[in-house]
Amino acid sequence: MPRPGIASDRDNDPPGDRESDFDVAIIGGGSASEALLRELDGTGTSVVMFEPHLVGGECPFFACIPSKGLLHDVRTGRTWDEAVARRDELVNHLDDSEHREDARGLGATIVSATATITGPNTLDADGAQYTAAAIVIAIGAEVVIPDIDGLDTLGDRMWTSEDALTAHVRPQRLAIIGGGVIGSEIAQMYSGLGSEVTMVDSSPRPADDLHPEVGRLIAESHERAGITAIYGAQVAACERTEHGVRVELADGRNVEADIALVAIGRKPDLSRLGLDVLGLDHDDLEVDHAGRITGTGSLWVMGDAAGRQQYTHVANRHAAVVANHLTGDGSRSYDEAVVPACIFIDPPVFVIGDTYDDLSDDGDVVWSETSVRVPRFSTDELPDGFVALAGRRSTNTIVAAHGIGPRFDELSHALVIAIDGAVPIDVLQRTIQPFPTIGEILDVAFDALADALAATTDD
Repeated sequence: MPRPGIASDRDNDPPGDRESDFDVAIIGGGSASEALLRELDGTGTSVVMFEPHLVGGECPFFACIPSKGLLHDVRTGRTWDEAVARRDELVNHLDDSEHREDARGLGATIVSATATITGPNTLDADGAQYTAAAIVIAIGAEVVIPDIDGLDTLGDRMWTSEDALTAHVRPQRLAIIGGGVIGSEIAQMYSGLGSEVTMVDSSPRPADDLHPEVGRLIAESHERAGITAIYGAQVAACERTEHGVRVELADGRNVEADIALVAIGRKPDLSRLGLDVLGLDHDDLEVDHAGRITGTGSLWVMGDAAGRQQYTHVANRHAAVVANHLTGDGSRSYDEAVVPACIFIDPPVFVIGDTYDDLSDDGDVVWSETSVRVPRFSTDELPDGFVALAGRRSTNTIVAAHGIGPRFDELSHALVIAIDGAVPIDVLQRTIQPFPTIGEILDVAFDALADALAATTDD
């Protein structure tokens, strides 16, 4: 099925004006590619970008922007029709003209076709040949469709997140298979806009790799939102019924719905790029700290296609690192900074650095827990917040932070700086948070971690 989307100018740049030899060829035109164009601007680098769909990729049209807009509309009490109308404006009615104009303004030649690698520095797109000193793979990731009996028979009654975020008709009953970041956000979105939502997840609890209290509070958030969340459950089969779908669980329970939405994750698919002509196995690539595919000259992979964290801010950072190696001093690395992430439910969740599971066997790490009301919670009638900090005893610094609470997505920035800067806990204790702000919870959290670190040192 063709992807939805229009643009006033979807054609290639005029063939007569187009060169075929470039410094850099980018396969894919999403967020990472746009960021790379910005990074290369002013360096004199000639760039060709191959994108068969919408320039801009998932984030502005099918993911970050429409989802955050719809979640905002839930909080403000807009109706479905009002929310959809505003969403369509936010995504420019799936018109990528502005993105194309911006890319051309940054000097890129745009080819609206899929590119295939034909040699170390050569590509083919719609029968035309191109050469480039460096090739950068930035094709994003594709929705994982699980092998569930009957799922392929649902037809248009099976949705992915893209369907959910472009829909103009709201299902009365929505069954979501998968309760991770995407599943949770869509569940709260559709429940808040009037659908009866059931979410099924195989994990024993929400966000089971995070601090357990964060998972418990996510479950409470879903309950307040009116979502029926079923954890620790396996989907055995799906069936198209007269009026909708039936999702059959392995324990014998059934979920009846109008639509079944699959949200178990996304995975890059590099199988169609022609990597085999370079002697590479697309399922077993060795990628170095800066995104270079080893043993291939100047071949790079960035963004979701790199198989790391799938966030737009990570994709943008990858672009900066690749540009540094292509035109700079080559000093930067994909791992140069801690990675923050948020789940934009109500209230939002932040995760900065390693997960609870990642650190569970590290004997040098101690966790502190903070659950306290600060005055701004009362003035603005907000629910409590919870912050868990992981500190390293040998350095007296924060190495990870998990939290859930009102406006905590914006609170995360201070903790990113604290972790990246390896700021000692006693220095953080002396910082001043404005009164009355949500940030005052950090005063309590820093004190709690300092006490936990001191207690373990005394032991």
